[in-house]
Amino acid sequence: MARLKKRVLVLGARGAIGKAIVDRFTECGSDVTGVGRQDFDLTDSSQIERFFALGRSDFDVLVHSGGFNIPKTFESLSDQEIRHSLDANLMGFLEVTRCCLPHWKKGGGGRVVVLSSLYGTFGRRGRLPYVISKHALNGAVKTLAIELSIHGVLVNSVSPGYISTELTFRNNDPNEIAKLTAGIPLGRLGTPEEVAKVVEFLCSDLNTYINGQDLFVDGGFSVGGFQ
Repeated sequence: MARLKKRVLVLGARGAIGKAIVDRFTECGSDVTGVGRQDFDLTDSSQIERFFALGRSDFDVLVHSGGFNIPKTFESLSDQEIRHSLDANLMGFLEVTRCCLPHWKKGGGGRVVVLSSLYGTFGRRGRLPYVISKHALNGAVKTLAIELSIHGVLVNSVSPGYISTELTFRNNDPNEIAKLTAGIPLGRLGTPEEVAKVVEFLCSDLNTYINGQDLFVDGGFSVGGFQ
């Protein structure tokens, strides 16, 4: 197991993948703060500011696993729903990153990992707000990797494929799940724990030179199995 005795902030810690990340970091001996929508809403700047004003900001590691995914076609979407996805998936993360930056500059570095998606690279019918926000997140990761590296901060994203979570089964009916699974060369959905292990590595002392990258954790789905 990689050394990870650091102060870690996990956004979206109540979701299946976020919880697995919290558990993994805790097992590694890290001091973990996991927050969900109950703690502060990523779409509300005042709640983010209050969280950092009243609590700590000396996090060595930031993991953004929070997000919003509403399955609707473009014609049925409102502008408000699109903006909400962008605020929850992108803008809130940027605001939290800005709050963590002074510590990284003072403390000599840090790690940032964003949970993106296959659909931060590809498109999918009925997922416009999600796809837009994940594409934007991937662009943010690349740019932040360039700008924050001078402070010793490595910024990367992890793009899970189809993971066995409540959200996956809620947004895809059994026939769709079977079809998706058939397109995965490994022949099964991934687990939240498998995603958490990759996040752990990127945030650990074992990673000293991976920066600005998007790592797919999809069982091979994206390399052709889906065809």
